[in-house]
Amino acid sequence: MSGSATVGADRPLASQWLEGQIRHRRKSPVGHQFSYRTGMLALELGEWDRVTLISPWFSSERFNWLSLHRKDYFRPTSPDLLKAVCDQAEQATGWRPDGPVELITHPRYLGYVFNPVSFYFCYRKGDQPDTGAVPKVILAQITNTPWHERHLYCLETVGSEQNPSGWRTEHFGFQKRFHVSPFNGMAQHYQWTFSFRGPELRIHMNVLENERKQFDATLVVQRRPLDRKQLHRTLRRFPVEAFKVAAGIYWHALKLKLKGAPFYTHPDKLPDSDPSFRVGTGDSGTDVTENNTIDRTSGRVSSWRT
Repeated sequence: MSGSATVGADRPLASQWLEGQIRHRRKSPVGHQFSYRTGMLALELGEWDRVTLISPWFSSERFNWLSLHRKDYFRPTSPDLLKAVCDQAEQATGWRPDGPVELITHPRYLGYVFNPVSFYFCYRKGDQPDTGAVPKVILAQITNTPWHERHLYCLETVGSEQNPSGWRTEHFGFQKRFHVSPFNGMAQHYQWTFSFRGPELRIHMNVLENERKQFDATLVVQRRPLDRKQLHRTLRRFPVEAFKVAAGIYWHALKLKLKGAPFYTHPDKLPDSDPSFRVGTGDSGTDVTENNTIDRTSGRVSSWRT
């Protein structure tokens, strides 16, 4: 299998490690930007029970330098994460994943985890993520700060053609249905793109209000085989990644406040006469697709409060 590592001499692992950079840029009403190097796990969900066998520093459901805990992810009351994700994809799209299902996330570091977003890439049978295959369905599970509520957007790809540079890019335009940050209001719209080329992955998000870009974020990563050597190298390079993500959010929130960025009340705390009152709270498959990009086809997006 291309790009796989092994647990034991004859047990290939399809799960991988992603390494690259995240950049955030705020355009309005105040300017602010930052970037940092990051490492993430690309876990094939069928390997949940054995991926931690690659290192004594990696555990399942117990404290360690790195660990995976079922309650940190989608539908935590369901014991089988793979089944929960496949059930959701089928409910949302009518298609049940028949290929690899890959979770893009930060595991726990020293018992702590915070993932602003975890992606579940649902592939067709026979597809291999490390060859640049495009998922048929992408589930994006959002967790907000500081409330730690969760919301899911289900994105259905349209089968993009490869461009001259070898990239296949899927575009999505949709309404915002979840209060992510106290520095972003609810009258906003998203433009997301996912680009795939061999072992390279790019995810870009624009946030618009009144047709004007307020904010963008970009993740650019390279897939690497996941084995003991790679994991230990990663722990030396990114020893407390989850702490860094959370600390960075609060540190840059303070900077925004000092620059005079306005503060937006949580929609649940607004008066019921406000247009943003409890927006998205009752979503259970609400179609929020907006095809507002010129000469581009946007994939369908549905919204789910979880």
